[in-house]
Amino acid sequence: MSKKSILLVAVLCTLLVALGGLTGCRQKEPVVVAPVSAPEPEPVEPEEPIRWPLTGMEAPDEDAIKGRTMSVKIDNHPQAQQIGINAADVVFEFLAEGGITRFHAIFQSDLPEAVMPVRSARDTDIHIVEQFGDPLFFYSGGNANVLRKVRAAGVTSMDHGSIGSALYQRSSAARAPHNLVVDLAKAYEVATDKGFEITTPEPIKGLAFQSLVFDNPDYSSVEETVTSTTVNFAGGSSVQWDWNDTDHLWERSVRGRAKIDGATDAQISTNNLIVMWARHGAGSQAPRGVSTLDIDVTSGGDAAIFMNGKRIDGTWVGSADAPPVFKDKEGREIELMPGRTFISIVDVGETITSTNAGADAE
Repeated sequence: MSKKSILLVAVLCTLLVALGGLTGCRQKEPVVVAPVSAPEPEPVEPEEPIRWPLTGMEAPDEDAIKGRTMSVKIDNHPQAQQIGINAADVVFEFLAEGGITRFHAIFQSDLPEAVMPVRSARDTDIHIVEQFGDPLFFYSGGNANVLRKVRAAGVTSMDHGSIGSALYQRSSAARAPHNLVVDLAKAYEVATDKGFEITTPEPIKGLAFQSLVFDNPDYSSVEETVTSTTVNFAGGSSVQWDWNDTDHLWERSVRGRAKIDGATDAQISTNNLIVMWARHGAGSQAPRGVSTLDIDVTSGGDAAIFMNGKRIDGTWVGSADAPPVFKDKEGREIELMPGRTFISIVDVGETITSTNAGADAE
């Protein structure tokens, strides 16, 4: 090839490279693609699960928490052996008469086959039933004036006299009248047969509980550590509750002996222990001249709340158709620990004594 031809080819090649059209003259530069960052996922806010109104614990679904509550009047005579009381969501203890207390236990999240011993109704029971969503009320008799008030209040009675052997039986393990057993596991079925509603349109208003997923309030400014407390009722009756830090429970003893739930042979216990001071007035006159007590559970008063090994002194605020609300001395509503609650109602002027590491606190 002549020099002229070689020069012409070189010029053409240079022009084509400049135009980016000749691959044979120069290797292409690799294409660099900048990485694209994936967008940050949106944070997922936790949601409070569906919870039982009277324990604050997680419930299976919305239908479950619309199940009608059940309340049972339970004996606390020294000869009585309680069965099934640890299955109750909320238990009230208050004086009957003669210095002896009885229990009013409210069930919803757990309906045991046996609750015992069922005893007679009192005036105060009517007010508690009205505060907890009109439960099906299980009891055995009462004086004529109390029973008249129960009927007048429209309480849904599932009492021994009207239900009989469909739900009730006598246990051979104890003597009457301390041996009447009721089967709550079958109660919805029997209530349906009687024409009673067994669900509520909406969940009942319950107690206030701390969250299962969110940060909870700090009560350190108003609480004190306690390991045991003694609750005094009238007539020399008293109960001791000791804090079990391993199981996070308050455990019940009377005269130095642990009180046992015969259903499981476990000590009677609770996650939250509350003492309410309330005025005790005369109730219905019995035919033999003995008056029952009618305790004011709506007007409010002082309270002591025990939870998580601590004591908070404050107040309770009552309502005719909702459970009591508990507040600390700064006026903040106290949110209870999720779990069971035991409420001792004592007369104004009665004392309780709390102990921690040898120091007493009235």
